[in-house]
Amino acid sequence: MLGAFETLKAVYAVAQHENSTDVDVYFEYAAQTCSRLGAPRRDRVQQLEQSRARRAAAR
Repeated sequence: MLGAFETLKAVYAVAQHENSTDVDVYFEYAAQTCSRLGAPRRDRVQQLEQSRARRAAAR
């Protein structure tokens, strides 16, 4: 996630210096990337929570 944040900062800096850039496009791609990067972590957290719930129910 830190890498994604640093990427957003870099994209913002580029967008500030370019007159012809469409900042919304940069941020949309950055948001999509962050979402994809975060998905495996979210999936793993969800798996762990489901596993805990199953163990608690089995007791």
